[in-house]
Amino acid sequence: MKHKTIDLTAEVKRATLPDGLQGFLFPMYEAISNAFHSIEDRWENDLEDKGRLDVTFDDQAREVTIKDNGSGFDEANLSAFLTPLTGNKYERGGKGFGRFMAFKVYSQVFYSSGQKKPDGMLTKGCYRYDPFSNDDNLIVVKETDGAGAHPHDCGVTVSMRSPKADFEDYFVLEGKDRKHNHTAEDIVSAVLDHFLIEFIQKKVPKHFVLTIQGATFNLYKYFHESLAVGGSRKEEVVIGTETVEITFDYFKVGEEHAKKHRLYFYANNRAASDLENISSGLNSNPFTEMKGEEEFRYYYLVAVSSDFFKSSQSRDRITNLHAKIHHNKTKKSIKDHLIAMAKAHILDLEQTYTSDRRLKMKEHVDHLIAIDPLLRRGLGGKTSEEFVKKRGITETREQLAQDLFVERFRQKFDFTKLSEETSVEDLVRLVRDKIPEDAKEALAVYVAYRNNVIQVFRQLLNKDDDGLATEDKVHKLIYPRYRDSEQIDYASHNLWLIDDDLAYARYISSDRTPEGNARRKGEFAHDLLINNDDELMIVEMKRPQKKDYDSTKEADTKNPVDQLKNQVLDIRERGKVITSGGREISIDATSMVRGYILADWNDKLERYLKTEDFIRTNFGGQMAYRYYRELNLIIEVLAFDRLIDRASNRNEAFVSMLEGRSNFDRKSKGTLSAAQ
Repeated sequence: MKHKTIDLTAEVKRATLPDGLQGFLFPMYEAISNAFHSIEDRWENDLEDKGRLDVTFDDQAREVTIKDNGSGFDEANLSAFLTPLTGNKYERGGKGFGRFMAFKVYSQVFYSSGQKKPDGMLTKGCYRYDPFSNDDNLIVVKETDGAGAHPHDCGVTVSMRSPKADFEDYFVLEGKDRKHNHTAEDIVSAVLDHFLIEFIQKKVPKHFVLTIQGATFNLYKYFHESLAVGGSRKEEVVIGTETVEITFDYFKVGEEHAKKHRLYFYANNRAASDLENISSGLNSNPFTEMKGEEEFRYYYLVAVSSDFFKSSQSRDRITNLHAKIHHNKTKKSIKDHLIAMAKAHILDLEQTYTSDRRLKMKEHVDHLIAIDPLLRRGLGGKTSEEFVKKRGITETREQLAQDLFVERFRQKFDFTKLSEETSVEDLVRLVRDKIPEDAKEALAVYVAYRNNVIQVFRQLLNKDDDGLATEDKVHKLIYPRYRDSEQIDYASHNLWLIDDDLAYARYISSDRTPEGNARRKGEFAHDLLINNDDELMIVEMKRPQKKDYDSTKEADTKNPVDQLKNQVLDIRERGKVITSGGREISIDATSMVRGYILADWNDKLERYLKTEDFIRTNFGGQMAYRYYRELNLIIEVLAFDRLIDRASNRNEAFVSMLEGRSNFDRKSKGTLSAAQ
């Protein structure tokens, strides 16, 4: 049998395989794909019941064999088989080049076939395939010297042998000589994933058997037993001037067969991308549902397909996924948009999980606001339920707290004018012309100053030359002593260390009595009193490293809780405080007063708080709190370390927002830091 020779040496050398296991399995994928086409050609709508496909992965002999009962060789497809790039495969998603790729992995390829002669008679043949031959590419050999007798009346047997040195170790699935981590189960999963579209389209025969290490897997049954259809969605996406339809197919894979949520992109009816892990921001754990009396734990496998996708020549990559487009008011790559859509679809499919997560996030936000009511300004006028709807489904309580801080900044300053093209000069102009005068200090230049203050604060908490840090130094750093805001302006204090809103509080006084007088020796006065938007706060600072606390000492410095309660009772009875200039500030009897105790956290303080029935928590650093109903007073005890860390984190959040690294809307606002 004489056929024209083909010089494919250069083409095969230029062709590339995917990395790792996928590259090693690529020739097997190609042979299976050709078998599917052959079975479909012969059996058409009856292919599921009448088709047969057997694949043997022989780890001992180091060979792979594929046998089908499809149409086999006839003169037409034999001629096409021996001619590369004929175009015959284009309508089925191929290029007629894949069979030559076997020689990237194997040194020998054999065929045996049941085939039709021109007169319709059936005949069989065995061949050694050599696309690089100078004589004949399909060389007749004895059955014993090739792939053996083909077992069916029609169809093809392909035997790929003698793997090249770089691929021999992929046949070793266990034992001390094993160099790769894949198992027989991984190979089964890889074949299922690669031909997922064929399973969906019902182009796989019920007898599709893969044998590995003597164990047989019916992949048709394996697919239908290990996966459940989760749904399908279609989306229209505008790409350039074209409106493209994208199909998303969802499958539930049992926990025993998958350990994460995954996504494949498909082009020309076959997998043409690396496996994408989409668990991040979705759910790192399996979803669950009841099947009868048993719980089914599963991960999602998503197939994303479209006529728009164009694959590379070796079909292991889609070449047009990375262009950036605008969609839903954001600009990112087509790939990232589609992955985001897939996650949104899954959350829609998993309504129970999504509702439970949103409810938990709402509880986190409500708790954060309960222990720090100033954070409610971060809601931006929304309810906590509306707030969490705009957040990623897996955000932790810490991330939600960060988002509340960032949103508060956004409420103060109009950063919408910043874009990817914003230069440092534009930022300076924005600061000079657009930001209110009383907010300028809180912008980028102020951040460096604040960082220095935080460093000084940390140093002050350490022992001094006499062995102890002093309350006086800490107090002066936060707010000058014996002064109020009628005597100094906001730029002369660092109350932002406690909370940024306090930097612009309406009234602040330090070491002064409620009558507006500076504290005299032995006289009662608050360390700090802050009235901000009709919220009254009183701060009691304790000396760093202080350990002598005593709940039996009434209104004593060793009993700061009692100190605060007496101060609030006095103010409640007066109904007002008086400024240094004699101005009266009314205190609404119905508004809650917030008391802060700032101290170093230690065993003595914790024991003291236990005797005072405080609720203790380590969320965001050591703290404790208790509400007193009669006084409408909540007292928070904050560790100095927590105070510093929170101030530092808020400062970083502010820097992140200016530099476009905020996780508030997951959008880049530019590279301001790089420009500087």
